[in-house]
Amino acid sequence: NCPCSNLGGPGRGCASSGNPAGARLTSSGGASLSEDSLLMVADGELPTALSILLQGNSQSAAGVFFGDGVRCVAGSLKRIGLGNAIGGVFQYPSGVAPSISSRSAALGDPLGLGATRYYQIYYRDPNLAFCSSPPGSSFNVSNGQRVTWNP
Repeated sequence: NCPCSNLGGPGRGCASSGNPAGARLTSSGGASLSEDSLLMVADGELPTALSILLQGNSQSAAGVFFGDGVRCVAGSLKRIGLGNAIGGVFQYPSGVAPSISSRSAALGDPLGLGATRYYQIYYRDPNLAFCSSPPGSSFNVSNGQRVTWNP
Protein backbone atom coordinates (compact mmCIF):
# COMPACT_ATOMS: atom_id res chain seq x y z
CA ASN A 1 0.00 0.00 0.00
CA CYS A 2 1.17 3.49 -0.81
CA PRO A 3 1.32 6.14 1.95
CA CYS A 4 -1.72 8.18 0.90
CA SER A 5 -3.60 5.67 -1.26
CA ASN A 6 -1.60 6.93 -4.26
CA LEU A 7 -1.42 3.52 -5.93
CA GLY A 8 0.54 3.47 -9.15
CA GLY A 9 0.15 1.16 -12.13
CA PRO A 10 1.08 -2.54 -12.14
CA GLY A 11 4.85 -3.07 -11.84
CA ARG A 12 5.46 0.57 -10.95
CA GLY A 13 6.04 2.68 -7.88
CA CYS A 14 3.35 4.75 -6.18
CA ALA A 15 1.71 7.60 -8.10
CA SER A 16 3.48 10.95 -8.06
CA SER A 17 2.22 14.48 -8.54
CA GLY A 18 3.29 14.28 -12.18
CA ASN A 19 2.34 10.71 -13.08
CA PRO A 20 -0.65 8.75 -11.74
CA ALA A 21 0.98 5.51 -12.96
CA GLY A 22 4.18 6.07 -10.95
CA ALA A 23 7.81 5.50 -11.98
CA ARG A 24 9.00 2.20 -13.42
CA LEU A 25 12.54 0.85 -13.03
CA THR A 26 13.82 -1.61 -15.61
CA SER A 27 17.24 -3.11 -16.23
CA SER A 28 19.05 -4.21 -19.36
CA GLY A 29 22.49 -5.37 -20.33
CA GLY A 30 24.52 -7.84 -18.34
CA ALA A 31 25.04 -8.19 -14.61
CA SER A 32 28.38 -9.84 -15.22
CA LEU A 33 31.38 -9.10 -13.03
CA SER A 34 33.74 -9.56 -15.98
CA GLU A 35 31.79 -7.34 -18.36
CA ASP A 36 29.45 -5.10 -16.36
CA SER A 37 27.04 -3.55 -18.84
CA LEU A 38 24.06 -3.40 -16.47
CA LEU A 39 21.93 -0.33 -17.17
CA MET A 40 19.13 0.80 -14.88
CA VAL A 41 16.45 3.01 -16.42
CA ALA A 42 13.55 4.68 -14.63
CA ASP A 43 10.76 6.23 -16.65
CA GLY A 44 7.66 8.06 -15.48
CA GLU A 45 9.46 10.45 -13.16
CA LEU A 46 8.90 14.21 -13.15
CA PRO A 47 10.59 15.79 -16.19
CA THR A 48 13.86 16.91 -14.55
CA ALA A 49 13.66 15.15 -11.16
CA LEU A 50 16.86 14.73 -9.18
CA SER A 51 17.16 10.93 -9.00
CA ILE A 52 19.25 8.51 -6.96
CA LEU A 53 19.90 4.83 -7.69
CA LEU A 54 19.73 2.99 -4.39
CA GLN A 55 21.24 -0.48 -3.82
CA GLY A 56 20.56 -2.80 -0.89
CA ASN A 57 21.74 -6.29 -0.03
CA SER A 58 18.30 -7.44 1.12
CA GLN A 59 14.68 -6.63 0.57
CA SER A 60 11.75 -5.75 2.77
CA ALA A 61 8.86 -7.90 1.57
CA ALA A 62 6.28 -5.64 3.21
CA GLY A 63 8.13 -2.46 2.26
CA VAL A 64 8.37 0.71 4.32
CA PHE A 65 6.86 4.11 3.63
CA PHE A 66 9.55 6.23 2.00
CA GLY A 67 8.47 9.70 1.00
CA ASP A 68 5.36 9.37 -1.14
CA GLY A 69 6.25 5.77 -2.00
CA VAL A 70 7.30 2.40 -0.60
CA ARG A 71 10.93 1.31 -0.28
CA CYS A 72 11.50 -2.43 -0.58
CA VAL A 73 15.31 -2.20 -0.84
CA ALA A 74 16.79 -2.93 2.60
CA GLY A 75 19.92 -4.02 4.45
CA SER A 76 23.15 -2.16 3.82
CA LEU A 77 22.00 0.71 1.58
CA LYS A 78 24.33 2.38 -0.92
CA ARG A 79 23.64 5.43 -3.11
CA ILE A 80 25.13 4.14 -6.35
CA GLY A 81 24.58 7.18 -8.53
CA LEU A 82 22.59 10.34 -8.97
CA GLY A 83 21.58 12.74 -11.70
CA ASN A 84 18.62 14.49 -13.20
CA ALA A 85 15.92 12.87 -15.27
CA ILE A 86 15.61 14.06 -18.85
CA GLY A 87 12.02 14.12 -20.04
CA GLY A 88 11.05 12.03 -16.99
CA VAL A 89 13.69 9.33 -17.69
CA PHE A 90 16.75 8.68 -15.52
CA GLN A 91 19.42 6.12 -16.31
CA TYR A 92 22.52 4.89 -14.58
CA PRO A 93 25.24 4.69 -15.61
CA SER A 94 25.37 7.41 -18.21
CA GLY A 95 28.18 9.51 -19.59
CA VAL A 96 31.43 8.89 -17.73
CA ALA A 97 29.80 7.43 -14.60
CA PRO A 98 31.39 4.23 -13.31
CA SER A 99 29.61 0.91 -13.78
CA ILE A 100 27.27 -0.28 -11.04
CA SER A 101 29.67 -2.99 -9.85
CA SER A 102 32.60 -0.54 -9.79
CA ARG A 103 30.61 2.03 -7.86
CA SER A 104 29.40 -0.61 -5.41
CA ALA A 105 32.99 -1.73 -4.75
CA ALA A 106 34.10 1.89 -4.25
CA LEU A 107 31.38 2.26 -1.62
CA GLY A 108 32.67 -0.78 0.30
CA ASP A 109 30.35 -3.42 -1.13
CA PRO A 110 32.30 -5.46 -3.71
CA LEU A 111 30.00 -7.79 -5.62
CA GLY A 112 31.06 -11.42 -5.62
CA LEU A 113 29.94 -14.30 -7.80
CA GLY A 114 26.25 -14.97 -7.24
CA ALA A 115 25.73 -11.82 -5.15
CA THR A 116 22.15 -10.62 -5.21
CA ARG A 117 21.39 -6.92 -4.86
CA TYR A 118 18.14 -4.96 -4.93
CA TYR A 119 17.69 -1.61 -6.65
CA GLN A 120 15.22 1.27 -6.62
CA ILE A 121 15.27 4.85 -7.79
CA TYR A 122 14.10 7.58 -5.50
CA TYR A 123 13.42 10.94 -7.02
CA ARG A 124 12.39 14.46 -6.14
CA ASP A 125 8.69 15.36 -6.20
CA PRO A 126 8.48 18.82 -4.63
CA ASN A 127 4.67 19.08 -4.58
CA LEU A 128 4.11 18.81 -0.82
CA ALA A 129 0.34 18.97 -1.23
CA PHE A 130 0.21 15.85 -3.44
CA CYS A 131 0.45 13.24 -0.71
CA SER A 132 -0.84 15.06 2.34
CA SER A 133 -0.72 12.12 4.74
CA PRO A 134 1.98 11.78 5.96
CA PRO A 135 2.56 15.48 5.26
CA GLY A 136 5.66 17.07 3.86
CA SER A 137 7.25 14.35 1.73
CA SER A 138 9.14 15.80 -1.20
CA PHE A 139 10.23 12.59 -2.95
CA ASN A 140 8.91 9.31 -4.30
CA VAL A 141 10.32 5.93 -5.32
CA SER A 142 10.07 3.52 -8.25
CA ASN A 143 9.36 -0.19 -8.14
CA GLY A 144 12.30 -2.44 -7.27
CA GLN A 145 14.58 -4.71 -9.29
CA ARG A 146 16.49 -7.79 -8.11
CA VAL A 147 19.82 -8.54 -9.80
CA THR A 148 22.04 -11.59 -9.33
CA TRP A 149 25.63 -10.95 -10.40
CA ASN A 150 27.35 -13.61 -12.51
CA PRO A 151 31.02 -14.25 -13.38
